[in-house]
Amino acid sequence: MNRVFRNSLSVPALIVVFCLGLLLFYGRLAFYGQEWAAYPTNGHLYSDGRLVRAGMITDRNGEILAQTIDGKRVFHQEASIRKATAHAVGDLQGFVSTGAHTAFWQQLTGYDLLNGVYTFAGKGQDLQLTIDAQLSLIAYEALGDYAGTVGVVNYQTGELLCMVSTPTFDPSQVCDEGERGVYVNRLLSGSYAPGSVFKLVTALSVLEHRTDAPVLKHTCSRGVTLGGEWLSCLGNHGQLDLTQSLVRSCNAAFAQYGADVGREAMTETARRLGCDRSVTIDGISCRAGSFAMEQANDIDFGWSCIGQHQDMVNPFQYLTFMSAIAGNGTCVWPYLIRNLDNSISNETSPRDEELLDSAHAKTLSDMMRACVTEHYGEERFGGLELCAKTGTAEVGDQNPHSWFVGFCRNPRKPYAFVVVVEKAGAGLGEAATIAGKVLQAAPKAD
Repeated sequence: MNRVFRNSLSVPALIVVFCLGLLLFYGRLAFYGQEWAAYPTNGHLYSDGRLVRAGMITDRNGEILAQTIDGKRVFHQEASIRKATAHAVGDLQGFVSTGAHTAFWQQLTGYDLLNGVYTFAGKGQDLQLTIDAQLSLIAYEALGDYAGTVGVVNYQTGELLCMVSTPTFDPSQVCDEGERGVYVNRLLSGSYAPGSVFKLVTALSVLEHRTDAPVLKHTCSRGVTLGGEWLSCLGNHGQLDLTQSLVRSCNAAFAQYGADVGREAMTETARRLGCDRSVTIDGISCRAGSFAMEQANDIDFGWSCIGQHQDMVNPFQYLTFMSAIAGNGTCVWPYLIRNLDNSISNETSPRDEELLDSAHAKTLSDMMRACVTEHYGEERFGGLELCAKTGTAEVGDQNPHSWFVGFCRNPRKPYAFVVVVEKAGAGLGEAATIAGKVLQAAPKAD
């Protein structure tokens, strides 16, 4: 009788152990299922460690960039377009973390927690990118042998039309050149000294914190003394107001404007714009920028206000800043992925974000427009009604990085842009030339 009683007690115990085992299994499945499915030995998705079963990837015009044919992953037939779109489409081994094959592998393979990678259709979801393959090709060819990046976004809709990074690679081939940085998406994962494009941050801080900003002036005598040390300028500009300081890109004036608002105000403005944090696009985290203003001495703070010292910014973060200025202070947040019915498929980023006051955005826009009409030359950017700022970022004893950022006021070309060309010299050289070529080729808005 006692044996029967003991045996009867063991049944509930076994049931409890079984249930606990199930809970442990499903708990681990919930936490690690995605990782297990994405493991390269999963024969349902991979062959020889390369993704083979996934949905089609197209550009905004329906041009096929990647698809699976007869169990093999096939990319665009033209090598130049494969290279131009490599960092948006991604590779099959997961080296490009920002590419669609890696960042959106769940949608492409059809993975979900309940069914894994088994779907009735036998394949994943087709994805349409917002990028324009032909525009990307123009940007890729314009960059030539330089390392750098070109980003173009429609600031009215948030569609990212161009995301090109060089050096690049052919995703249809097994690449062994990772040491050249070919897998790095410089638009999303790059970090650069900004040089004079950071003067836009300083100008905004002056507008926000000084009621006398419209009449405030400073003097340049080929530089200025700060804290007993000399901060040099390339020109002998004399007395300048805020707009002319930006047009002349005067180091001395902007260092003094930074001192006018102080470290706390400058830090607040830069942080609100995202200069020291990672921003995202469709859930893809971009590299965070950095600056060191709060504890800097006078001379270092002066250099920081003109985009040197320890300032580092991410190109995509600056693209959102340009979009916000063009959008009267509000950035319609860029996105990369949409469904074939033109609806956004991955709304993990905010759809819009107010970064600055509309009145200040209008003032900055006018100041950037003056840079083009009074200094850079309207004839270089005919018909674009360009508002822009150059940057020449010193990088030790190497040739400076070349920056050109801004947007078009032309309603048929509602595009904000960022161009960074590594070791190319002055921003009005290579970066501005590349921007002009890409923007002139960009499609006209309906």
